[in-house]
Formats: sequence, structure tokens, C-alpha cells
Amino acid sequence: MKKLLGVAIFLAVAVGAVAQNASRTVYFTYINVEEGYNHDCKTQVYIDGTLAGESAVVKEDKGGVVKVNVPRGKHSLRVVNLSLYEGNWEEHTVDNDYSIDAIHEEDHAFKKPEKLYLLFDIDSGTTHSWGKPAKKPKK
Repeated sequence: MKKLLGVAIFLAVAVGAVAQNASRTVYFTYINVEEGYNHDCKTQVYIDGTLAGESAVVKEDKGGVVKVNVPRGKHSLRVVNLSLYEGNWEEHTVDNDYSIDAIHEEDHAFKKPEKLYLLFDIDSGTTHSWGKPAKKPKK
């Protein structure tokens, strides 16, 4: 009986620990990249101001993915794309002389594993969608 109670308590603790975090997957891609400006890039995900994950380096027009674990609950999310320019990584922002701000920021209530899709459109800016790919803006 004690063994059965011990196993039940262990399982409850293990399930509770797993339930505290869930994976979040961020997909990103660029469209309308001009010839000669297809930089190497990477995307970083920050949760509550702390770096939670970083993608592999890819060409902007190829896109990429980054997976992170996030505690359940409401958190500040910041996803920023960085470009490699003249040997330095810099945020892909208008302030850094890029065409768009390739950044997504929001407070989000994380409840379950989720997918965030980011579309960095050089012609019209950043679009995001939870759960399904972001649609290209209509012209």
C-alpha cells in the first residue's frame, strides 16, 4: 500500500513539473527581399526580458525556426530578428537603416504548446499569427 501511495505521489509531482512548461515554436521568414540585401540572419526569443532561445543562422529569404520552453502564464514576449552586416549582428530595425522593424512584442498568456508565425515583408512590415502561417498582405 505504501509503495502504491509513493508511486502515485511521484507521478503527481512529475506530471505537475511537466505541466509548468510547454514548448513554443517561432517560425519566421522574409518576403520581397531585394537582390543584394539577402543577409544572414537569426531570430532571438526573449521571455520577460531574458533570452530564451536563438535560431540557427539562415539567409533571410529561407526563413527559420526557434523553439523555446516557456512557463505557463502571462509573460512579456519579444522576438527580434538580427542581420549580419559587415561582421556585426544588429537588430533588423528602421533605426538601424533597414526597411522594416523585424520585431514582434506582446504580453501573451501561454497556456499550451503554441506556434507563432512571423512574416517579415520588406514592402509592408511585420505580420504575426498564432497557430497558422501569417498571410501575405493583399496588394
